[in-house]
Amino acid sequence: MDDNLTDQQQAELIKNWLKENSKFLMGGLVLGISGFFGIQFFQQNKLKEAEMASQLYSKIEFAVKQQRLTQAQTYLQEMDTDFANTPYQDQGHLFVAKLFMDSVDYENAILQLEFLIDNSTEESLKHIARIRIARIKLQQNLYDEALQILETESMGSFEAKYEEIKGDIFAKKGEYPEAQAAYLKALDLLLPGQFDYEYIQMKFKDIQSDDLKDTKDSKDGNA
Repeated sequence: MDDNLTDQQQAELIKNWLKENSKFLMGGLVLGISGFFGIQFFQQNKLKEAEMASQLYSKIEFAVKQQRLTQAQTYLQEMDTDFANTPYQDQGHLFVAKLFMDSVDYENAILQLEFLIDNSTEESLKHIARIRIARIKLQQNLYDEALQILETESMGSFEAKYEEIKGDIFAKKGEYPEAQAAYLKALDLLLPGQFDYEYIQMKFKDIQSDDLKDTKDSKDGNA
């Protein structure tokens, strides 16, 4: 569910950005991902440089989709050298991190995501990186580390997702009251019918059932 949400969030980010910066768009531009992340260059009349970065970004994207990890890393290294501190670089690291995650290479996935937390100027990408690291830590049963990575002063529009993941972590730890509180907070931040609302509601109900079962088992054991 996490990847679906982050993809939706990125799409919304792109849509909002295009609306706010439409005056900079030229008729010959392709209004896609590459055009979006190249616009900072276009504003500075660096069309050639933007086209080169866009082409390299497309190569990274294609390599990731084809599961060609070595090739994707090579292109990303080139991006780091030639187009550092750009949105293209950020998205490149996010793509490669996803490929590492799919390959169950969590250590290298975390390195890519930590790069975004430390270097990206886009807060949304930093939130996505934290969320994905927390998911990895949860998968590794490193619950305290997962909770620690979620500690941040501002969660922005990702607050519901942060609380949902906290609920997942507490649930795996068997701390059901804390899990219920986190899920309820996530639900309070969403509207019925909104993305993930029913899924979180289902997890909340499952936790209630597990909590009641554990309480009953405890009473039976003390009888």
